[in-house]
This record gives sequence, structure tokens and C-alpha cells, in this order.
Amino acid sequence: MKKFFKLLTVVLSAALIGAAAVGCTPAGVNPGGDEIVKAEYEIDFDLPASTSGDLTVIIPDNDTERKIMNALIAGFNEMYPNVKVTMNFLAIDSYNSTIMRQYQADVLADIMWTNSSNYYFLVSNGFALNMDLFIDQAEDAGLFVYEEDFNEEFQGMGEFDGIRYAIPRSIDSVICFYNKDILNDAGVDLSVIQNGWSWDTLMECCEKVRAYYDKNGDTTYFPLDSNITWESVAYPIIKSLGGEVLNENGEFVLTEEKAQEVIDFVQYMVEKRYIPSGSEQTSSFESATGAFLFQSTSIDNYQTRATLRNKFDVVSFPLINGEDSYSGMGFAGYAFNSKLKDDADQLNIAAAFMAYLMSFEGQQRVAGEGGLTLPSIRTDLGTDNPDANWHKTYSSQFNVEAYTYGSQYKIGIDFINGADPIFATDLINALNTFVGSSAVRRPDDAYQTFKDEVEYVFNSQV
Repeated sequence: MKKFFKLLTVVLSAALIGAAAVGCTPAGVNPGGDEIVKAEYEIDFDLPASTSGDLTVIIPDNDTERKIMNALIAGFNEMYPNVKVTMNFLAIDSYNSTIMRQYQADVLADIMWTNSSNYYFLVSNGFALNMDLFIDQAEDAGLFVYEEDFNEEFQGMGEFDGIRYAIPRSIDSVICFYNKDILNDAGVDLSVIQNGWSWDTLMECCEKVRAYYDKNGDTTYFPLDSNITWESVAYPIIKSLGGEVLNENGEFVLTEEKAQEVIDFVQYMVEKRYIPSGSEQTSSFESATGAFLFQSTSIDNYQTRATLRNKFDVVSFPLINGEDSYSGMGFAGYAFNSKLKDDADQLNIAAAFMAYLMSFEGQQRVAGEGGLTLPSIRTDLGTDNPDANWHKTYSSQFNVEAYTYGSQYKIGIDFINGADPIFATDLINALNTFVGSSAVRRPDDAYQTFKDEVEYVFNSQV
């Protein structure tokens, strides 16, 4: 039995509370309740090519997302030319309020863009339709063999409490980017930087880079852009050191002893001046003045920049604690509007679109014309397939296997599964503050602050 949480929390801003009044549904309350979780629906995957209709999708308003969606729409329309797919747009920083307002006004798109953290908002409010039946029925229709056609990372993404609510379009794994020019100048042996390398090896490399910076008078340069204020780095650190944040009942269980190990881990990097203690840093990997970066972005994001072109490579996230290590992963993808369960024709079209995204052709289209050069969700488009669009441009020059290395180590922010998803945003923020801020600047009270913040999230109401 999960811990009982109050329905209204500080997760929702005042703007959301006001928006909630539009549909007379209190902010934070799942308007579908158990009906959404247990929704029954049937999908007809045998749609004729002459099928006509309209489908709407809502995505972030930027060129990258437009390019990806345009590629998907073009491929889908080759199969179903009479289905008009229309894109709606939102700003990431107003994601929650936009989705809330449009859902309650009954104008929300059939398919919604989401990612590792935003989808908790969809789940907690009943905006996303559970997709287990979609997966089961698509498999029964012969569209794929789930456990064979999709990789292990995919099978663990887009789920909450064992129920799938979103389909990832790619696998976002945290890896380590490194500047070969800086490391060579610092006297680092690049042969030690290989998939499966250890955290100790990273620290040894940082030591040489630190000495190189100091020798050149670059005292405000730092070797590692660690991104420890990001849950995809912060949480794996805690887990690798043997810590747990919440148990399966949603109770805070990080002990003071384990918290101190995390603090000491971070403080070591601060004291060695591998990461900054404040705002003194003037270097960055992006500007070609930083040596290492933890990120999940694609190679072309940096290879297309004049300052970095041909100067870097990638490697797996370093193992902090041998075989007991963890590394971060996440996703961006799409969810069904839960109201589709009441419109069979519209659900059929949406399901056909999602099935296309998951197909070999759809994945190739997303990575090719769509330019999404991150690992495919499909096992037949791995690094062993030289024709896989997501990596074929870079596989001869870069260590693309870094993205797919070590499935056994990869973890999402699964501690949220022990709590009501309405608390996800504040819990993630508390975790990031603990590792990325308090452990850096206020180590003496970092643990108590973290504990207090989590309890405040659980007990606050608006």
C-alpha cells in the first residue's frame, strides 16, 4: 500500500490552479482516476490506405521538434495520404499550464510530446491514456514482437508503477563528451578513456587537466562540466554509492550515513577544483575550454560547431562503483490524450501514427530526415547495423557505442514510482538541490535540508 499523500501540493503553480477552474476539476486531482488507469479500449490496426481524418499533435515550439515531426508526418502520409496531421505548439516552460488548460477546454491534441519528467504531470492528472493495451494489441496484430524488437532501455521507459503512458522515440543515455585537444595538451593518455572506464580514471584525468590549467594561469577553468544539478547525473551518483531516496511506499529512506558519502563524493571534486564551488567558472565544454561533459545530446550537436568540430569524442558514463554502478537515462516521446478512449476512430488513427513511429521505417525516418541522431528504440537499428541512420554518419569517426554501452547500469528516476506522481517535480528539484547545490556549498546541513524539503513536499498543500 502506497503512502497516502494529500492531493493538492506546491507542485502546481498558481497559474495551474486558476486554469483548473475552467473544468471545475481541482488542480492535482486525477480527473480520470481509476477509470484512466484501467481504461479498456480496442484498436483496429488494419486501417485501409484510403482512411481519412484529422490528427493533431502538440510539440515544443522549436526547429528541432518541427523537423522530427515533419519527418514523421511525411512518412505516415505515404501510408495514409488522406489523414491530415496538424502540429500545435507549446513552450517548455509553460508545459503544465498549457496541457492543463487545453485538456479542460477539450482542445488538447490527440498526441502529446513529453519527456522523462513532464510525463509525470500527464500521469498524475489523468491526461495520458495508459498504453499497455496499445502495445498488446499492436503485438497481436503482428506489428512487432515487443521483447525482441525493442531494446531493454525502451522497455523501462515511459512507465509509471508498471503501466506505460508514453512511447519513447529514442534512447537518451548520459555519456561523457571529452575534448581530445585539451587532454592531449594536458598529457592525458587517451587510451584509458574507453567504454566501461572507472570514476577513478576520470578523476586521474581531471587531476592532469587541473595542473595544465593552473600552469597556464587558467584558474577559473574547471576540468569537468558535471551537470550534477541534473537528476540524470545526481540520482545515479546516489544509487552508485548505495543510497535510496524513497522506498516502494513513498517514504524517505536516504540515511545520514549514505548522504554523507554523497556529500564527500561531491566535496572531493570541489576541493580538488575539478568542479566549481560557486559562480567562478569561465570554462565550458561547449566553448572548447572544458575537458569533460556529462550529457545525453547527440554527436552532431557539437560536431556542427566550429569551436568543437573534430576535436572531441564520446565515452560511456564512468562507473562509480564497479558492477554496482548506475548511469542515467531518459527519453523524449509521445503520449495519447486520455480522451481518445471515447473516440474509437480517432484512437485508431493515433495508434497507426504511433505504430509508424515505432516501426523500422519510422525510426529510420526520424533519424534521417528528422535529424534525431540518438540511439533507436529498435534492436535491429543498433550500432551493429551500419545502415542505421542515427549513427552511420559518425560511426567511423566517433565511439557511437558509448550511447548503448552498459544497459545493466542504466536507470531513470525510478524513485518517483514510490510516490504519487503529482509530487515528481518538487521531489526531483529537492534531489538536484541536494547533490548539485547543498553538497557543494553547504555540506554541513545538506542532508537535513534535503530531508526537510522532501517532507515539506509530502505535507504541503495550497
